Amino acid sequence: MNPTIRPLTDDERRALAAARLVAVESAPYLAHALFSVRPVAAVGLDTFAVDRHWRLYVDPASLIEWGPLASGAVLVHEVCHLIRDHSGRADSLPGPVDHSRWNYATDAAINDDLIAAGLPLPEWVVTPAALGLDEGGVEEAYYASLSPEPPQTEVGCGSGAGDPQQAWEPSLDDPQTPGLDDGQVTITRRKVAHDVRDAVAQGRGTIPAGMARWASDELRAPTVPWRKVLAGMVRRAAALTAGRITYSYTRPGRRRLPRIITPAMRAPRVTAALVVDTSGSMTEGDLNTALAEVGGVIKAVGGTVRVIACDAAAASARQVRNPRDVKLIGGGGTDMRIGIAAAEALKPTPDVVVVLTDGDTPWPEAPTRARLIAVLTREHGMSRVPAWARAIHVPAA
Repeated sequence: MNPTIRPLTDDERRALAAARLVAVESAPYLAHALFSVRPVAAVGLDTFAVDRHWRLYVDPASLIEWGPLASGAVLVHEVCHLIRDHSGRADSLPGPVDHSRWNYATDAAINDDLIAAGLPLPEWVVTPAALGLDEGGVEEAYYASLSPEPPQTEVGCGSGAGDPQQAWEPSLDDPQTPGLDDGQVTITRRKVAHDVRDAVAQGRGTIPAGMARWASDELRAPTVPWRKVLAGMVRRAAALTAGRITYSYTRPGRRRLPRIITPAMRAPRVTAALVVDTSGSMTEGDLNTALAEVGGVIKAVGGTVRVIACDAAAASARQVRNPRDVKLIGGGGTDMRIGIAAAEALKPTPDVVVVLTDGDTPWPEAPTRARLIAVLTREHGMSRVPAWARAIHVPAA
């Protein structure tokens, strides 16, 4: 049964305010997010949930039954779905998303942190131990480890957690219950990440390891708009722009016309290989910046990329879907030509080779078969990049 969406009554607002006070006292570094969500009543929901536009759906019966302590902990849980961008990360999972499995994976990752921080979560919450998983893991790793689940019939934690959008969710610009737009969401996440980082640096309270890791990743977000860059450099990548598709005769379409073969709709994907400079001249800031751009490319291509660590020799290519999977092996001299050659030798051949380097390297004299993008952490190396390649300066973190 679909819940009934309406504004909160005065009594419900007071009960939610008490729960939010508990939440802020338990996790003060989340205060900005806790006061940024837009609460509405969802009568009959039997839980709390969030949508992609940062609306918080509160079932009044659950709010009263749980009381301020448990409701405050659940409120922190729902806000964690939003700041960790579980909806956007669900969109980047390979293949059709198993929403039930993703819901278990994200709940386990969040609750693992909240229990470690001492929040009074209800006894029935999902934990890594309950799923037979190790503590301290990340959502994508939990998702990969879990067995496929039957499609869920309940709401889960809402579209803001990566569940399907519900028919009863208002539109972004609904006049009665307006949500946050993408710009407001980005600003809010960055503010919370700074607050978490400051709390860690000042030793205020117990910051869960997963929360600290998220803040570090958020503040190392990629600078390059990879979706636009890749689309502009490779003609087949035009479909990376939202809503862009093309026709293909490699597979017949479902439409049947007499004596006519119709094409099927196809959404082409660009294939990219990354060469990461791991020579001795790359500082920790250079490497952190490179890893942030790896994450940007992964999100742009919508899946996994092949990454080659290279100094004066190229390591074996690794298929990665998270920057944390990159193994930075090296520390010697610098010759990105070797890494570029190794990338072009991969099968299938990549459309684009992205080199992440400080720029202190020789470059190929002749144009490469794949389009070459040089991302440099130091501006002085820009003049060395061949004219036929694309050079982008991204200052080191």
